[in-house]
Amino acid sequence: MACETFVKEFQSDNLGLNHDTPADFVRSQWPISQKLYMGCRLIVSTAMIGWFLADIVYESAAFYQDRTWTYAVYATNWSFFLLVVTSVYQTMCSLFYTIRTEENLDRHFDRMPLSLKILWVLKNLSYNSAFIVTMSYWAFISFLDHSKLFQTDLSRLKHTMNSVYVLLDMMISATPFRLLHMLYTMALGSVYSLFNAIYFLNDGTILEGRHYAYNVLNWVKPTEAIVTCTLCIVLAILSQTLLFLLYRLRLWIFSKVYFKEHSLAPLDDFESEMSSIISEQTTYKYTME
Repeated sequence: MACETFVKEFQSDNLGLNHDTPADFVRSQWPISQKLYMGCRLIVSTAMIGWFLADIVYESAAFYQDRTWTYAVYATNWSFFLLVVTSVYQTMCSLFYTIRTEENLDRHFDRMPLSLKILWVLKNLSYNSAFIVTMSYWAFISFLDHSKLFQTDLSRLKHTMNSVYVLLDMMISATPFRLLHMLYTMALGSVYSLFNAIYFLNDGTILEGRHYAYNVLNWVKPTEAIVTCTLCIVLAILSQTLLFLLYRLRLWIFSKVYFKEHSLAPLDDFESEMSSIISEQTTYKYTME
């Protein structure tokens, strides 16, 4: 059963951005009040914006002085920015469709709208890259790069809490994940690698007089830099696999709690039924209100 599920994931259709139940992107996996879900999303998005702005102010004052733009040289901050944008954009989409559909989210969609396709791409990019940032930091950057920027408690927090947030959201929101969508993150990683190399070749200075953001991405040693880029590709594959497994785990837990009579059936057979049950419960809540 598990092998069949993985094989299906590598069908060409799963590279696209179509999903049978678009409402999954703007609601919780669990049958909770949509108003409560929206309230939580608003609080989280506001907190993410505050954290991002505070991080820029802190690092600029402590390390960059009058060169705040240096903040944008680091892959960690690209990922952090994407995570904030995704959180805010998801909240906006959830608010828009919740307000627009007064009774039932599922009945509003007859196809996957462009706004939710964009959200799906953003979630793949930001969530995958968050795992890459955390794994790479704790696997080798924190040990091999002794720059003061990476040795602070706030840096450790930033390189850890990003993935904690992703894990929590993965288990709460109903957003699906596909294995082939790892290609989007690989494309983003290629863009960053190209940017990093161009910055280096033009003698861009970062901290402590060096021309590279990370010791492991020093283009004076091209072999090490290429190995690092290759390792990041491997991490992107591992991250997307983890996202997919967490998604399937969430569905499995949901099936055990709400679909006990179908608990031995393949997950794909009742995914549409789950959406139907959630929508019926949502309709009931609106009716009661």
